[in-house]
Amino acid sequence: MIFFLVCSLFTASDAKVYIDITAPAFRKLPLSISHTGPDEAKEVAEIVKNDLDFTGIFHLTDPDILGAEITVKIDAAVSEIIKTDVLVFDLIKNEEILSKRYTASKSILRALSHSISNDIFKVITGKDGIFRTRLAYTVNSSDKKGLYIMDWDGYNPVRVVAKGLTLSQSWSHDSQYLVYSSERDRNWGIYSLDLEKYKETMLFSGKSLNLVGGISPNGLIAFSSSKDGSPEIYVMNIDGSNHRKLIKSFGIDVSPVFSPDGSQIAFVSDRGGSPQIYIMDADGARLRRLTFEGSYNTSPMWSPDGKWIVFVGRKDGNNHIFMIKFDGSDLRQLTEKGNNENPTLSPDGMFIAFDSDRDGSKGIYLMSINGERQKRITPKDIKAMNPKWSPYHI
Repeated sequence: MIFFLVCSLFTASDAKVYIDITAPAFRKLPLSISHTGPDEAKEVAEIVKNDLDFTGIFHLTDPDILGAEITVKIDAAVSEIIKTDVLVFDLIKNEEILSKRYTASKSILRALSHSISNDIFKVITGKDGIFRTRLAYTVNSSDKKGLYIMDWDGYNPVRVVAKGLTLSQSWSHDSQYLVYSSERDRNWGIYSLDLEKYKETMLFSGKSLNLVGGISPNGLIAFSSSKDGSPEIYVMNIDGSNHRKLIKSFGIDVSPVFSPDGSQIAFVSDRGGSPQIYIMDADGARLRRLTFEGSYNTSPMWSPDGKWIVFVGRKDGNNHIFMIKFDGSDLRQLTEKGNNENPTLSPDGMFIAFDSDRDGSKGIYLMSINGERQKRITPKDIKAMNPKWSPYHI
């Protein structure tokens, strides 16, 4: 479906950053959102409110009560398409900071709304918003099994792979492909799915257990395979060619993920007696152990700036989400309830998606990078797990 945007921006305030979201502490910015027009205008306004509220950096105020420093006015007109005019106004400086018209089919009203949220977030913080990104995840519930994609907030789920048991998916850096592991005819294969053409290609297969890790910026796929015995770390080209082993040990080596610049790989190994997280150069050199606290640490994921690694650690009998600096310092626990696994970070590094059984059934949750604002985004009647956040390019 084509999504049209017609833009008219006032750039007088482009250089101003209203909130420095990189600061250790910041004051929430009072902001009000009002709407005029048909029911669709109200729906757009509610989606924008939910997007901006979840960031934790805005204090949403009633438009009829004084106190806002920034106002957002949304006006919509609907026929065969929806036309939405958005005006963002700085009450302190008494000037417009954004004026833009959005035009789209009514069937993609949520995508239009998320684009509005992105532009408001950008003009206020100077940073790209993540509201048009998506999450790939797996469902293991009766006839709903498969690999799915949904909006970042849990809406618009679409099953993209229904064959076999699917695990450990990863996005290409241009968001055009999903690479994943799937069991077909008792063989674990690694496949890629072209999301534009919906064409599946097998990249690697065998009687062994072959599980996708991460994809480097230049298109190398890291994966683990037990084809030579115990699981070991391999890489191959994005087309499945030139697969080669990086390291060999007497233990199990799994879950390899590239650093954002592709220069390093974090992975899990039990070579020291228990599953722990290690880091090595992308060619297998300079291996070092990262985690020392706890006897079970798995599922590493890099932050987009490469400074942190988020992972799963076992504590008091349950699995929880932790984060640690890449030099092994400043360990932090982010979850407290239930079993929490498979963390993945948003492309701006502000949020983490993960799965948890805290409500009795496994589902996908979101939280801020500091562990706050945890909420479930998938229904309780499906068993959803293993989320992977898309890059910005979606």
